Amino acid sequence: MSIIKGDLVGRSEEYAQYTAIILKRLGTKLVGGFHDLFTIDDETRMEYFRDKAINLAKAGKHQRAGQLLEQLYKSNPEDGEVMLHLGVCYLKLGHRNEGIELLEKASDEHKDDIKLATVLGLSYIQNEDFEKAIPLLEKVIEDTPNSANILYRLGVAYDNTGNYQRAVECFLSALEIKPDEARIHRSVGYAFEQMDDHEAAMAHFKRANELGGGE
Repeated sequence: MSIIKGDLVGRSEEYAQYTAIILKRLGTKLVGGFHDLFTIDDETRMEYFRDKAINLAKAGKHQRAGQLLEQLYKSNPEDGEVMLHLGVCYLKLGHRNEGIELLEKASDEHKDDIKLATVLGLSYIQNEDFEKAIPLLEKVIEDTPNSANILYRLGVAYDNTGNYQRAVECFLSALEIKPDEARIHRSVGYAFEQMDDHEAAMAHFKRANELGGGE
C-alpha cells in the first residue's frame, strides 16, 4: 500500500530554493571540498524534508505528509519519529491495518518511546482491541500519572475485558483530576453496577445527569 503520488526528486524546485538559503547561510564553510558539500547537502536535504513532513502531519495535512513520510521511511526505516507520524497518517487516511502494523513495528523497535505507546494504545482502544491496549496504557500512565484521558481510556479497556475493579480504580483516579466530567461518572457508574454496588453506581449516574453531556 502506498499513498505516494510523487517523489522527493519531483520536488526539486522547492528543495533548490531551500538549498540556496542554506548555502547562503553556510557561505565559505562549504568550500572545503565536494565530498563535504555533498555529504552536508544530503543530510540537509533529508532533515529539511523530515521536518516538513512531520510539521504537515502535525497540521493535519495527512495526505501530503504521508507522501513525504513514505519516502523518508524507505530511506531510514529505523526512524521512530517518521514511523509514528506515517502510522498516524495511514490511520487518518483510513488505512487502519497498515497504520496499526507500522505503529506496532515502531513500538517493538522503540520500547521506551512513550509517545509511540500512547498512540498505539489509543489506536487499539479505537479498534476495540482492549487486551492489547492495556499493557501499553499502563506503561503510559506510569510515565504520566496525571493524564485523566489516559486513565479514562485505561478504565474503558479494563471495563471491556471484565476487570471491573481495576476499571473503577482507573475511573476514580481520572475523576480526581477531572471531577466534573460526566462521561467518567457515567462509566464508573456502569462499572460499579457490574460489581453489584448499586448505591455507588446510582451516585455517579446522578452526578453524570447533573453535569449533562456524555461520550
